[in-house]
Amino acid sequence: MPDHNRVSAVLYRRSVLKAFGAMPLAWLAGVSMTSAAAPILTLRGSFAKAGPGGFAACDLASLDALPQTAFETTTPWHKGAVRFSGVSLQDYLGAFGAAPTKIRLVALNDYVVDADVAELLAGDALLATRQDGEPMPVSDKGPVFLVFPFDSRSELQHQTYYSRAVWQLTEIDIVA
Repeated sequence: MPDHNRVSAVLYRRSVLKAFGAMPLAWLAGVSMTSAAAPILTLRGSFAKAGPGGFAACDLASLDALPQTAFETTTPWHKGAVRFSGVSLQDYLGAFGAAPTKIRLVALNDYVVDADVAELLAGDALLATRQDGEPMPVSDKGPVFLVFPFDSRSELQHQTYYSRAVWQLTEIDIVA
């Protein structure tokens, strides 16, 4: 039986994306256009610093306030090397006291993939918010792109990691 709330959320995102295309993310987050702090990434589930309702939502400034890291790599989706910067998945989860073993990554376009956290952390997963120093718009894989330093190790150049490189990442659900 499908999770009714998840189905509703997916249908809502799909209808908003079709209606507004690449409008500012505030529309997608259900936040007033006058809000300067539209959430761009939500963590859902059971974790130490969960807010009421079992989630924590971050805007770009909140993600920027966490320890930052960067790397340059080529990807199958870009021409040439790209410099990505943002917060490591490890630091992001740690900031909320979350220690999951499995998570579900959900993108704005309804792409969903489950992943073992240990594999993501071993691959140095980065929640990139900038590409070549600039914030990433929804129209170019933003505002959050879970990406790996593919050029650093050959084992990262595999479908296992490519399928977990989620752009337009909007939600991380703790599964286990």
